[in-house]
Amino acid sequence: MPPHDLRISVRSAWNGWETAEIRLADLNDIHWLQPTGAPKPLVHGYVSCQCIVEGQIPHDCPGTRPPHRVLVCVLKNHTIASVYTQLTRRADAAHAAGVKASVRSEAVLGADPPV
Repeated sequence: MPPHDLRISVRSAWNGWETAEIRLADLNDIHWLQPTGAPKPLVHGYVSCQCIVEGQIPHDCPGTRPPHRVLVCVLKNHTIASVYTQLTRRADAAHAAGVKASVRSEAVLGADPPV
């Protein structure tokens, strides 16, 4: 299977029971997020509802015009180790870029950088 066709399991909530399979290449804006009640930050990303290959992620498709950008969670124990490592590196990079952007914007505004 070509790497762009590799499927991963995702869910709408870290403790949710509904899962879906998507192509790894369709997961965007990968980042760390610690939802309420989660023991630690977890890998999250966004996928178009039209890119769900199998399964279902609850969202409001019937009520609004698709496609929808759906927030999903990727759990370590449901993901191939090498793929999860790749996702954590991308989440780390996004976090580092966000911190740098925050410091730059605070410097422009004259605020003190975070400690």
